Amino acid sequence: MRSLEILVSLANLLVLFALAIPLPPAMRWMRYAAPVALLMAIMQVVVEGSRWQMVPAYTLTMIFFLIWLFGLILPNSLRFNRLIAGLGVGLGVLGLLISIMLPIVLPVFHFPNPTGPYGIGTTTYYWVDESRPEIFTSTPDDHRELMVQVWYPAEKNQTNQRDSYVHDVNFSTTASKLGHLPPFFFDHLKYVMTNAQPSVAVADAGTRFPVVIYSPGRGGYRSVNTYQLIIRAFAGPSSRAAGLGERTGLMVSPTGRGSAVESDLRTRHGAVPSLHRSRQ
Repeated sequence: MRSLEILVSLANLLVLFALAIPLPPAMRWMRYAAPVALLMAIMQVVVEGSRWQMVPAYTLTMIFFLIWLFGLILPNSLRFNRLIAGLGVGLGVLGLLISIMLPIVLPVFHFPNPTGPYGIGTTTYYWVDESRPEIFTSTPDDHRELMVQVWYPAEKNQTNQRDSYVHDVNFSTTASKLGHLPPFFFDHLKYVMTNAQPSVAVADAGTRFPVVIYSPGRGGYRSVNTYQLIIRAFAGPSSRAAGLGERTGLMVSPTGRGSAVESDLRTRHGAVPSLHRSRQ
């Protein structure tokens, strides 16, 4: 969980405690935990960005705030028997557990800091081969396009900017088709940042770096195995500089034009039969 997400969950815990248990005079300040939790949730959305895994936490915050506000306006109207009160507390605890576990199980993860003598640089190329027609398209004058991202050893801390883990604007839609899950399931990955510095100078090591070309293949995506490639680039001359070529689940060019690989290639210009013949 991110820092403000943790604070939202802690604030909700305090609100539940304040609503469920009669407060002693020394803890009367907790009566105002509900508006504080609401302000914390708003701050989290503005600063860190919302994601669907936090929806239970946002919902719980709003419910707690409405209960607090209702009790503030009509202080003598909130009277429940023990069964109803116990059921409400139980549902609150269950909701709180769900709101905490969901962003933990599906986090905005961080890349571990690799060890080695260099920092990590990355840059992306967009190539068009005008001599080769594109067979995976219904437009007859399309040409072969390729997005290539390169990771390489660089001097450390040349910039505070870090490269995003996911670059393609339609990544969630394509990943949902490949993973048979709803598109929103992958939306939180847009907040993940890598250790790589975008478009910085290559490290001056006085030697040439070997190159490893890696392609995730059909069904993959450009960012898959990013950490392994970064480790290669970070290790320096004793290991590898790393490059990645993409013609996988989805390619999005710098112009914003997307090109998705069809799920049934047999219907596209006899592509699969020709591949089969080349393998025999």
